[in-house]
Amino acid sequence: METPATTERADAERGALLLPGLPGRPEPTPATAEVLAEVPGYLGVPFVSPVFLALANWPDYLAPAWDAFKPVLGSAEFAAAAATLRIPAALLPAPDPSLSAGDADTELIRRYTATFHRLLPQLLLLTSCWYRGLTAKARAADPQAPAPGPRGIAPDAVDVTPDGSAPTPELARVYEEIRTTHDLPRVLSFYRALGNWPGFLPGVWDRLAPVARGTGYAAAREALLADAAAAAAGLPVPVIDTAAAEEARAILALFRTRLIPVLFLDTAGVLALLGETDAIAAG
Repeated sequence: METPATTERADAERGALLLPGLPGRPEPTPATAEVLAEVPGYLGVPFVSPVFLALANWPDYLAPAWDAFKPVLGSAEFAAAAATLRIPAALLPAPDPSLSAGDADTELIRRYTATFHRLLPQLLLLTSCWYRGLTAKARAADPQAPAPGPRGIAPDAVDVTPDGSAPTPELARVYEEIRTTHDLPRVLSFYRALGNWPGFLPGVWDRLAPVARGTGYAAAREALLADAAAAAAGLPVPVIDTAAAEEARAILALFRTRLIPVLFLDTAGVLALLGETDAIAAG
């Protein structure tokens, strides 16, 4: 018997096949260009998450979904719900002072990882709301409600762009281990950005891999998904009549169930290894 969970898993499987064939930056329409320009200011980070870039391939979904959801995204209810998505403190590794890329570079890694980590609860809740809007009877967000406007980029937020060079054999091994351990369709930009410091990422992964392969990690991931789904059930969601419903569902399910939870857990692990437990939403 098909359940919502099995339906979402099937959607995520379709999304894993669909995502690698999509352009990294699709040619925007005027409407999607406006969305992509607004996303950083609303989410407080100096980059656009790949979930929006993927959905930009279907402008008749992304643009109205974003416009309908902006008032929710800026609401106190959304912020409070996102704040409930936490990492179990028992899952975090102990700080490891031997992990260093040099003082200035280690500080950049810390700020970049913290930027990502703060964003991910918002993205997990957003994708949960948007997926719910395509799959369940839900309270529709009011597209006419006034949007609060962008809050701007957080002062300490930074971006790191992968340098694009061919990885060393050791980095290639680490990338492939991360991809297979997390069942990812491709290595995500966060890990490739840390690969700019080829002496840093392998040591981090050697310490995170046993955790990522453990039962506690799997349980934390499932708890995150359940908590996000429960929080989304109490919020208005974008209910959009679109010809791209199947594609949007697949992309949203992939990001919600696989990509965002593992990034949330792994960024917490990196911050913990760097001794930055104050920056982690730990329960």
